[in-house]
Amino acid sequence: MHGSIINLLKRFVQTQYDHSTWLKLVELSGLPSADFDMMTVYPDEHIFALVGQAAIMTGIPAVQLQEKFGEFLVPDLMLVYKRYVQPGWGTLEMIENTEEAMHGAVRRDAPGTRPPILHVTRLSEKELRVEYESERRMGALAVGIIRGLAAYFDEADDIEVTPLTSENEERVVIRVRQR
Repeated sequence: MHGSIINLLKRFVQTQYDHSTWLKLVELSGLPSADFDMMTVYPDEHIFALVGQAAIMTGIPAVQLQEKFGEFLVPDLMLVYKRYVQPGWGTLEMIENTEEAMHGAVRRDAPGTRPPILHVTRLSEKELRVEYESERRMGALAVGIIRGLAAYFDEADDIEVTPLTSENEERVVIRVRQR
């Protein structure tokens, strides 16, 4: 997992709770340090340990935590990738272009990273089928990011995000529909 994502998780925990909660989370996760370099790629086990321990500490299921973290990520992701966003795009267009534009840039610019693969199919003017594919099995994060995009584009009340398969699988199907 890219260090930038772990640092955003740190900020998420500090925003929702406080810095001491982050330090306790890292300690209970068995990780050697609470500091992560932004440009380093860390073993996926680091993020799994942190999210799993956070679920234990809060009593909130890991899937729900991943969704909330995904929503939290969006403003930062949009800031980083704003050069790839076309004027006039909304949530659906952003999702349609994520794989080629944003994930493509990540694969080119940050060797060693493995963003999920998204297969997006436009079913109608107002509906997408998103197939998330990753050995990390973090489809809940994708669901949260989609909900965060809807909020970012001020479409949260108009966008319905429905996982059609378990969010813990390598392949997760998500329906995104504009009302």
